[in-house]
Amino acid sequence: MEPFEFTVDGEIFRVSERIQHDGRMSYDFAWLNGPADGSYGYTLGCSPLGARMTREELVESGRGFASSFYEPGGIGEEDFPEHVAKRAR
Repeated sequence: MEPFEFTVDGEIFRVSERIQHDGRMSYDFAWLNGPADGSYGYTLGCSPLGARMTREELVESGRGFASSFYEPGGIGEEDFPEHVAKRAR
């Protein structure tokens, strides 16, 4: 899969795929308009060996990540209090 970008609730992510050292697929999410000047993101690994995610599943993962980031007690509140959700800017 070629890297692709998507937007959920104003938050922009770029997803790229790579094979881990053990042969399993992983997906790197770069949060382009997120905290830390767009250098923040996360990686999601697949199991079992040979498993892959669809674009729809990847977009849903980004949606869930952004939602949990901003919820009370989430990473955003604790580690990036100055970062405001795009929909609230």
